[in-house]
Order: sequence, then structure tokens, then C-alpha cells
Amino acid sequence: MTIEGPPQPEQGTPHEDSGSERVALRAAELAPQMIKTYEDLHRHPEIGGQEVETAARIKTELERLGIEIVQEKIGNPAFGFKGTGIIARIRGKEDGPTVALRADIDALPITESKDHKVRSENEGVSHACGHDAHIAGLLGATELLKEYAERGELPGDVILLFQPSEESAVQKESGAVQMVQALERLGLRDEIKAFFGQHVFRSSERGKINVKEGVLNASSGDFKIMLSGAGGHIMNAYEQPNLNSIFSEVTMRLEEYFRPQSQEGRAHVASSGPKLEGHSGNVLAAAGEAIWVVRIPHETYKEDREAIAEKIKQVVAEVVEKHDPKQKINVSYKMRYGYRPVISRDKELVAIAEETAKKIIPDCENESKTLMGGEDFAFYAEELRGKTIPSVFMMVGAANPSKGIPIGPHHTTDFQIDPDVIQDLAAIHAKFALTALEKLGQKKE
Repeated sequence: MTIEGPPQPEQGTPHEDSGSERVALRAAELAPQMIKTYEDLHRHPEIGGQEVETAARIKTELERLGIEIVQEKIGNPAFGFKGTGIIARIRGKEDGPTVALRADIDALPITESKDHKVRSENEGVSHACGHDAHIAGLLGATELLKEYAERGELPGDVILLFQPSEESAVQKESGAVQMVQALERLGLRDEIKAFFGQHVFRSSERGKINVKEGVLNASSGDFKIMLSGAGGHIMNAYEQPNLNSIFSEVTMRLEEYFRPQSQEGRAHVASSGPKLEGHSGNVLAAAGEAIWVVRIPHETYKEDREAIAEKIKQVVAEVVEKHDPKQKINVSYKMRYGYRPVISRDKELVAIAEETAKKIIPDCENESKTLMGGEDFAFYAEELRGKTIPSVFMMVGAANPSKGIPIGPHHTTDFQIDPDVIQDLAAIHAKFALTALEKLGQKKE
């Protein structure tokens, strides 16, 4: 595999800053190693909360680098976690400030395309969102920052979080919540003065980023509709309530209502389809459920989601009444409240993140737009007992059509990224930490 390092610095390019150039060039040197790690992780994906081999691989790398592991095996078994979260620390200047960097480590229950050169060996599971790249990139940044620490050039401490189960939309099952609780127990949450996270973004080409003040990612949660009836033979489909027909009409009604809102950037509500018990070619289902994913890209998401829940209930009630005037069907609902949007309120950290990326990536462009994608990094910035951690989150373009890696969606069987973006992740992580520590240290003085 050909590894493309960053271009040599020229007057007026993003690499004219010597500190940034030094970081970028070291990240390029580490790129082959990081890509090897990425490919190994890609072949062995594990779903949220079950990332046992992944955590072991991370721990081995941290031990190889001589990194202090503050706590491992994080994750409450009561919620299905196998204890795969890891918090580590690089110690720098003794009286310096502390910043934190995070990578999520879970994969998805998606069967990967057989056309991929590097393919998952765990059938039915794949890294279809790029978290394998996040791990490799943060491990590369860890090595780079450790080298700064060994030379006495790290202006403070860097906390490293390798977080399980980012993909869950339910708060108690979120890996970020488990990690926040661990930070609290360790007394580290109040110590962190700046928190930074990144996510590869296949919907943009390499060289583009997305970071902004305000809402970057939408609040995410889901609304479950459960129906039960008599079921029976398909020959009676027009004589008794047909759950499949009810779900189909609910889908059409809700799409008609929410599609314009999504296009206007107000709310997005969609279902991947109902699950019907006992349904087959000539059998009417006796029970079924559909989950509607709710995305709200506004700080008023708490109020908005209540209104959305009521609208869904209203539509379901109207459709069920139409198909079941004698009220034979039992209807129940369950709203699982999601997490808040990723909100960057700290202007200085947003500026540092944008400036860092533009110094690391030649001709970098910030798209600065709000996305409907959800991200549990929000929990790190969530207010807890009247305090918040100053945080910023960034999307990093990872498509590269010139290499046959087209722009496209996440969570698909053909998901792939340009592996060379991993050196961008590593360099941005490292440079952000160095810059934030330096500026925070100056304020402290």
C-alpha cells in the first residue's frame, strides 16, 4: 500500500507553522504502523459493549508505549457491557493543565461487502462507521504525544479515552455515560479543561472538515410502536386488522409529515421497517413493532421531542382506528429518550480545532454545517452538578473518489474510507492537545 505523507511545506501553505509541520511529518512517519493497526481492527470488529479483543489490542499498544493505564474494564454488566472501556494518561509538565482525547471502539451488526480488500472476519459484524480508524488515529497520537512528554515538551497531561458502545441511542447503554461515570469516580472529570473528539466522515472528501459553534450533531432517540392482534390466515386479511397494513400506512403518514421538516433542518423521523412476529407468506402477524428514530438538530430538542412523540401517537391512533373500528388491537408505545446534541459552546476551543485542522491538512475547508447524525460524545459536555467540560467535536472528511473511495453514507455494507485519513486524525489529535495545553497554561500563569 502506498502511503502518501503530507506535502512539503511551502510559503503560504497550512504547514508554514513549524510546530504543526513537525507533528504532521511525524504522523506521516507513523502512518504505515497506524494503517496496519486499522486493518487488523477492521478484520476483527465487535459490537457495542462486547469489544473484548479490541480492548485487549488497545491495551497491548498502550503497554508497548509505556502509557499509564488509569482504569480498564469500564462498563456496567447490568447494561450488557463486558468491561471494555479504557482510560489512560500521558503525564507532561507537572503543574500544567489537563486535556482529554476520545476514540470510540465499537462496530455494527452489518455484513460487509465481499468486494472489500480488507474485510471483516466476524460474519455479520463490521466497522461500517469508521471507529477502527478512530482507534488507530488516537493510538498514533498517543505515541506522538508520549515522545513530546519524554523530551519534556508536553505542557500538561493528556487523558486518553477508548470508549465502547457509541452507537447506542439509549442513555444508560451509551458508552460515553459509562466513561463519564468512571471519570467522576476517578476524580478526573473536574480536572479536564478541554475535551476533543473526532469522527471520520465519508460524506465529505478528505481535506474537508466540519466543526462549528452551536449544534453540530442532532439529538438522537427512538420511539417504539408495539401492536398486537388476533393474527390468522392471510385469507382473512381484509376481514380483520392487518398489522402489516397498519404499519405501512403509519409509515406513509409520518413520512409525509416529517420529510419537509427534515429538508428544512427542523427534525428527522424515520423507521427502518416493522418486525412482525410469526409473519410469513400466508400468515397474518399477531404482534409487531416498529422503531422510529428521532433526530432533532436544535438546542430545544427536549421540548421538540415531546411534540414529536405526541404527533407519532396521534398518527398511530388514527390509522389503528381506521383499520380496527372494533378496537381488537392492543397498542402500546415506548419513547426512549436520546442524548442532547453535540454543542460546542466554547468559542476558543472551536477556533483551536479549526485552526489545528487547517495547519495539518493542506487546503483544508471547513463546511461548518449542522448534521442529522447523532453522537454520544455529547455526554462528555453535558452539565453535571452544575459543571460542564469545555468540549469540541469535529467531523473529518474521509472519502477520496480519485482512489475509488466515493462519497457515500455510513452504516452500509460497502462503507469504506481512505486509510490515509488516519494520519490526519492522529496529527489533529496531537496538535489540538499541544495547542490547548499551551494556551490553557498561559491563562493559568
